[in-house]
Amino acid sequence: MINCIDICCLTDFDSLIAEKGLEGHGVYYYVPRLLKHFSTSDINALIAPRPHLALEGIRDALTPAAGLDRIDRDLRAVYGKLGVPQRCKLSRYDVPHQETAEMREEALAWLEKWT
Repeated sequence: MINCIDICCLTDFDSLIAEKGLEGHGVYYYVPRLLKHFSTSDINALIAPRPHLALEGIRDALTPAAGLDRIDRDLRAVYGKLGVPQRCKLSRYDVPHQETAEMREEALAWLEKWT
C-alpha cells in the first residue's frame, strides 16, 4: 500500500502566512494562486484513504501549531468519514525543525505496519 510520511514539513499555508513564516521556505514550496482554490488540508486529503503519517516538531517555526491543529482536525474528519481513522496520524515531538532518531523509528514502524 502506498504511504505518505511528512517529516518536519507539514504546513498550513494560511497559518504560515498569519505567523509571518514565509521567509523560512524557498520558492520550491509555493504554487502561484494555489490558495485561491485549495487549502493545505484539501491537498493533503488527496492521499486518503491511503496511510498518512506526519512527524512534526512543536518548536518548529516552519510548522505553526495552529496550522498543524487545523490539518490534523481536517484530515481526521476525512479519514473518519472514509472509515479508516487509524490510517492518519500526526505525531508531535518537542524539537525544532529537525528529524530525530525517534521520528525515524516511528516512520519505519509505520511503513512496516502499512506496507
